[in-house]
Amino acid sequence: TSRTTYENKVRKFHINALDQSSRGTKALENSNYCMLQDCIDILDLTDRHLGKHIPIASRESESLKKRALGVFIDICKKAHVLLESDNRNAIEKIFRDYRDSVLYLPFITASDEGKKAFHLTNQLMHDAIAKDISDLKQFMESFDFAKFRSKVISTREFGGFLADHCTLLYERVKTSEHVEADQWLDAIFNLCYEHFSQCRSLNLIEYFAILDILPSSNQRDIEKAYRSLSKRYHPDKTGKNDSTMFRKVKEAHDYLIENIKVEGERGDVERPFDAKIKGIRTMLREGVKSLFERQQYDKLGTLLFRLDDLKMLDDLVVPSLNHTNIIDEIKELIQGYVKQARVDVDSNWSSRDYRALNENISDLKEMEKHLKAYPDIYSSSWNSGIVLKVEKEIEELGLRACSYLSSHISAKENRDNFRRCFLDMGHVLVELPFFKDITKSVMCDVLESCLVHDWGYSFLFEFGLCLQRGDESESEIDSQVAQLIVAEFSHFKEVLTMVWNEETSQKPAEDTVHSIRGQYRKGESMGELQIERDGLLESFQSFEAQYKKLLGEYINPNADVKALIQKTAAIANKLKPLSCDSGWNEEVKGQIPYILAGVFTIFTVRRSGESYNRLSDNSEMSTKMLMKPHNIQVLTLLSLFGCGSPSSISLDSQLMQIRTGEGKSMILGAAAVVLALLGFKARCVCYSEYLSERDFGLFRDVFDDFKIMEYVKYSKITTLSEDNTKAKGDIRALTENLLYGKLERVASASTAKISQTSVASSTGDIVVAGSTVGTNAADGVVEFDVVSKSTNDCLSDDILSLDRTEILLVDEVDVFFGSEFYGQTYNQVAQLKEPEITDILNHIWIANKRGERKQRLADIRALPAYSHLLTKFDGFKYILDSEISLMIDQVRRVDEEPYYLDRNTDRIGYKVMDSISYEVTYGYRTVFAYLQEADKGNLKESDKALASALFIPLSCGQFSYANISPKRILGVSGTLSALGKYEHEVLAKYVVDTFMYVPSVYGESNFQFDKGGDGIRIETNVSNYHHSITDQIQLMTKQKRSVVVFFQNNARLKDFTSSSFYHKLGRQKKLLTEDMPKSDKDFVISKAATAGQVTLSTAIFGRGTDFFCKDETVQKNGGVHVIQTFLSDEESEEIQIQGRTSRQGKKGSYQMILLNSDLEEQFGLARDWTDDNAKKDWYNCLSDARKKRRNAVCEEIETNLAAAIEKDCNTHCYFDALLAKDKEVASDIFSEIYTSFKKGSLTSIDLELAFIIDITGSMAPYADATVTTIEHMLSGTGSILSKLKINFPEIEFHLRVGVMGFRDIDDGPDQFLEKSTNEGSHFVDSDAFSLSFVESILGSPSGGGDVAEDLLGAIDRSATWSGPDDWTSLIKFMLLFTDAPAHGFSVNAPNIDNYSVRHPSGLTTDRVSDSLIKSDIDLFICSFNPAATSRTEEELAMKYLGHKDNHEQREITAIPMIPKTQSQSEGALGGHEKHIIFVLDQSGSMSDDWSGVVAAYNGYITRLRQNQRYSDLVSVVQFDSAAMVTVEKKSISNVPSALGYGGRGTSFLPAAARACALAMSTPSTHTPSIVFMSDGEAGDANEAATRFSQLNNSFQGHIANANELDLNVIAFGSGASHEQLKKIASSSRNGKFQMSADTAELSNIFVQIADKGQVVNLLEAEIGKRISDAVSDRLALEYVR
Repeated sequence: TSRTTYENKVRKFHINALDQSSRGTKALENSNYCMLQDCIDILDLTDRHLGKHIPIASRESESLKKRALGVFIDICKKAHVLLESDNRNAIEKIFRDYRDSVLYLPFITASDEGKKAFHLTNQLMHDAIAKDISDLKQFMESFDFAKFRSKVISTREFGGFLADHCTLLYERVKTSEHVEADQWLDAIFNLCYEHFSQCRSLNLIEYFAILDILPSSNQRDIEKAYRSLSKRYHPDKTGKNDSTMFRKVKEAHDYLIENIKVEGERGDVERPFDAKIKGIRTMLREGVKSLFERQQYDKLGTLLFRLDDLKMLDDLVVPSLNHTNIIDEIKELIQGYVKQARVDVDSNWSSRDYRALNENISDLKEMEKHLKAYPDIYSSSWNSGIVLKVEKEIEELGLRACSYLSSHISAKENRDNFRRCFLDMGHVLVELPFFKDITKSVMCDVLESCLVHDWGYSFLFEFGLCLQRGDESESEIDSQVAQLIVAEFSHFKEVLTMVWNEETSQKPAEDTVHSIRGQYRKGESMGELQIERDGLLESFQSFEAQYKKLLGEYINPNADVKALIQKTAAIANKLKPLSCDSGWNEEVKGQIPYILAGVFTIFTVRRSGESYNRLSDNSEMSTKMLMKPHNIQVLTLLSLFGCGSPSSISLDSQLMQIRTGEGKSMILGAAAVVLALLGFKARCVCYSEYLSERDFGLFRDVFDDFKIMEYVKYSKITTLSEDNTKAKGDIRALTENLLYGKLERVASASTAKISQTSVASSTGDIVVAGSTVGTNAADGVVEFDVVSKSTNDCLSDDILSLDRTEILLVDEVDVFFGSEFYGQTYNQVAQLKEPEITDILNHIWIANKRGERKQRLADIRALPAYSHLLTKFDGFKYILDSEISLMIDQVRRVDEEPYYLDRNTDRIGYKVMDSISYEVTYGYRTVFAYLQEADKGNLKESDKALASALFIPLSCGQFSYANISPKRILGVSGTLSALGKYEHEVLAKYVVDTFMYVPSVYGESNFQFDKGGDGIRIETNVSNYHHSITDQIQLMTKQKRSVVVFFQNNARLKDFTSSSFYHKLGRQKKLLTEDMPKSDKDFVISKAATAGQVTLSTAIFGRGTDFFCKDETVQKNGGVHVIQTFLSDEESEEIQIQGRTSRQGKKGSYQMILLNSDLEEQFGLARDWTDDNAKKDWYNCLSDARKKRRNAVCEEIETNLAAAIEKDCNTHCYFDALLAKDKEVASDIFSEIYTSFKKGSLTSIDLELAFIIDITGSMAPYADATVTTIEHMLSGTGSILSKLKINFPEIEFHLRVGVMGFRDIDDGPDQFLEKSTNEGSHFVDSDAFSLSFVESILGSPSGGGDVAEDLLGAIDRSATWSGPDDWTSLIKFMLLFTDAPAHGFSVNAPNIDNYSVRHPSGLTTDRVSDSLIKSDIDLFICSFNPAATSRTEEELAMKYLGHKDNHEQREITAIPMIPKTQSQSEGALGGHEKHIIFVLDQSGSMSDDWSGVVAAYNGYITRLRQNQRYSDLVSVVQFDSAAMVTVEKKSISNVPSALGYGGRGTSFLPAAARACALAMSTPSTHTPSIVFMSDGEAGDANEAATRFSQLNNSFQGHIANANELDLNVIAFGSGASHEQLKKIASSSRNGKFQMSADTAELSNIFVQIADKGQVVNLLEAEIGKRISDAVSDRLALEYVR
């Protein structure tokens, strides 16, 4: 019958489906994936056409696919393990299965799981081979041949396998219809093509893929494959008309046969890295050559140490490497270089090539340090007698030179021989620094021996003049040396004076007077100053006549100079008394020229009178050697004293511009003398102590002659206010006694000994020590500060009795605007030294040294030393706590500020301006630096040094540097024309409103700066920047010019010297840095302006350093060329740097080479600004950008000044209380000012806060809590700003907020949700806007898939926001809200982590930490599942804390949003797993609503699935008059959707009993949660409530970490007994009663319950507190910097 026929056919197809399934299973077991896919295809075909009749076909197909996918995943996991092990070559055993699964089973890569596993495996293969290749390069470069051998062997095998198999897979994937291209396979192919093409033809890979053979196949393999495939695809065999595949096979065969040589023709085919190994001889030879050229002798030492390991490479190549020959050759080569250096020493000594000889000696000394362990290479000491040779030669030259001076006749006859001897010694002096001391000593002896003869002075003068002027027959280097000799020895000072006089073009005074112009400030405008030119000229003529007269009289050696001193003083005495405000009438101004004439006569006589008289027989020449003021200097002085303003009767403040290098020192020295004679004190201030000392020396003799030393002081401007404080009393000693409770014992201020040192405050501010009047140099006082105690016999008694007014004399107006002065304070520091303090410092240091966790204040409070200190400093606990907190912070930053140890004195110093100051400290960083040096054994007298250094440096006063009130300010500067509006306003505060501009004594300048051409170069990257600097240096040195390059700071200089370009400059280059000894600085400066010399300097030497060019070769070719590699913040600095060339009328040029990124970052120029502006306008653009930046800086300075003034005022109030011995008032004020010191000077702080929020489905239960937390953080009394305002009331905080929501990697374009402004910035000022966005992204959390989330991707994306206003604030926070671990940090369980091995973008915790540190961001991880996120937190925290650039040792903060005890264990991720027990009333009254109840129940299950709560369990108890369990502990994915219906009466107790039994059977990994719903009432309600109450009690003892039972009771409809149901709800404190009118409302209640987790809401105050603490830490760092 038809029915029977149908059943038979169904049975037949059913059996056939089972057969195909069985065949597929066997195929899978046998790894026959092609057959497996055929079986699946047949099953799918059966299902497609007969599925209705043969349902088993679909089931069996899906079963096969599922098992095959599982096998593939297992293969991938095995591969992952192997690839991250040392046995990666074992992957070969499973690769075939891996490849065939992908190529033959389309469903593998069609599934997300299979696709991810495929990509990840390829990524790991790529990373493994890439690392191998990188390691090979590193091992070879470091000459680690042992590791190189091992790595070559393993890499050949692994790389060869990949080159054969992965490249073939790569090509097959390209032509596959079902496998998407993979970037990692592409990268593997490129690496294989580059490194493993030997023995295989990868360029023909497409043909090998057609034949399905490896690219290393030979012709026999090709023929074999062809025969097999041609049969398979021959049209006669296939029975098809399509011969496409057959033709492809034929084409591939023919092409390969034609292009691949037969095996015998290939010869010895190389293997991967053969070329590198065979080329090792050449590589080592070139390497040795390069190392010698770069003087990298330490690496040569490493090579020699490892050279014998070369034997390990012998068998890696065919023929054998023959290591013995290579080793011998390399050793011989190195030995040859060493020998050549020794030969060069002798050769260069013989040829007297001193420059090359110096290089040889330097090289040999370094070689000895690193190669002396190899006597066959370096056999003896570096000097090998050269020291004796040179010293002997010097002594012989000295004796020979002296022999020529036996008589005047001999000296004349042997003048040329004497010159040659002296030049030969000069070459050694200049070119061989190692012999400088002995050479200079011998040369001095020769010169002194000449001076014993009465003809000696004239002979030396003529000889010096001859050296200075040069000889046409001499070489250029001889001329350079001759001029350097003249500059080096004081015996030739007359020559330098004469040359200076000859080069100074004395323009007629009339011309100069008419060229002087002046300005005065009136209100906001500048007006032209009216100069009485006739009166000024008349005053000059009076001076000139008197000076000539006096000089003619007193230049005579027999003249009574003391008489002139007294006469000059007498003129001044007659004018007394004088004040600044009156008395400067015509009579006084008429006498000024005569006083000046007397002063300059004394100056000239003292500086050059002796030389003049020795050479008086040559009146013309001797006159030129007199050191006299030139017209412009005199006119400047006369103008300063008002001789050009006859109508004024006061001494007015004014500044005068005179070009750099034109004698400002002489002007200020003479002005100081005149002022002192007229009854004033003169304070000369300049940029640095080095320059101050130099200038003081010029007039020292004159100060002594007039006995005015105590009325003249030279110093930096900062010392002026320091001295004012000293005059008031010793605040340091008074403070110490206050703290010790001994204030009453202190002597009065008038009798207290003033001996104090200003050092850095305990907040770490830089403070330079002031000098102390009346102490010696050992006390840290510059010698010229010492007061003369000699009798003032030239000053009248009435003058001595005057309370002298101090006049400020300024050398360069920049001193007012320097970073150390205006708006800054200096701190007085009391030193608290106690044994307990030493103990605490040692304790903190040792804990840090051991790498222990950061110490806390509580740790120190527990020490006995702390308790003892509290007793000693009763009432000052707040000080101890604050200082200890600073100790704890600064111990980790000891090396943050580079310091210098003077091993002779065991003192630590820091760079200040152009020198190292040992009077500067950086708070506890300096204290711990001493402990660090002690640990290293670098202190000579460790105990003594530490006893001096270990103390609490306690700030006891901050005085404003700018709080000075000199009666008048007079000065000279080279940069008045560069002053802007702000600078004029500052000067106006000091009542300086008159400015005069004087022409140059040298006439028109020869300075060249091509602003519109090559004078400005802008480079786009660091490499081009360094290349451009090098090119310009080489261009200039080829022209036999000298080059001085100024870098912004030491770091930028180091960047250049560390680059490859530095070595291209050759050997004639010198560095000039602050930490060099003075003698070395002087040597470098003296050579800087000689032909071919390159000097690389920091910017500090761009002011005041005299690179005076005496080299005619340099002058002839254009002079000194200056390159500035940065744009100065101030135009005045730029002018000063320009002034290092073209000095004193010489030629010179200047050029800027700038890095565009610097201009973008520091001056706000757009990246493409050069494209938008013509080159001729570049300088104007730079100037405009600088002015804009300067305006912002000026505003900041004014803010700082206001704060400094306030501190100064408070400190003086405290000082007055101390002097009055008012302990109570002093203590109160000290507490206030000490606290304010700790707060620093910041008044406004910008703060950025980024909320990075996990918005995947699992966060749904925490959405409301997250929104509420963020809302409270941003607004209200508990907000971040409110709390910060409480903690830091004096600081105004500006908060900007950024928000980003993130999902997981597989969520594609929906992964990141963020908003930015039109300008592209992610941070906004609007809290409302931010909160609205937070609410919108948390409105419907979704996505995620697995449990782990892309935390690393979210953090990295936010940290690298690059909008114009992103991450620009001082303090930056990122708050990450999540409930899941990051990929790679979860347990290995199903559906937990799809990217557990490697992030698909290559992100790691190292990279993410690097992004955070680079942007200076503090990260908070706010976790709703602390147990799940703990590994992520720990790993990130470890990488962040250990980051090389995390100098401040900041830490990531983890904030548990619920207690960890309430989150799940490591083994149960994804939320707080629950066992939900539904207790549903199915009594008869529910008949009409039961379908709605089931729908609500399904809605609950759906929401749990959306929330990714796949680990939750569900049970259902249905009850009427009885109760039954219809669903028991089913996972969310397996919960049935249909529920049956009963329909009888209502009893609560049976339902309660069933529910309680289920609750007690809850697994330990879960927490029970009961949902009890009824629409009626029952007689056993009380018993049911009792049963739930008993459950609650036993629940807490039975369930681990449980609190109260989670019980939700719902009254459904109008018939429910609220009273009974409320009683049941009250059985637990967590019980909740709710009412539902209908099924729709019931559904909403169920969904709400599904969204509710056991989230213990952490108070937002906790997050606020953590942020406040972090802000405190960051502020502390800002204050101590």
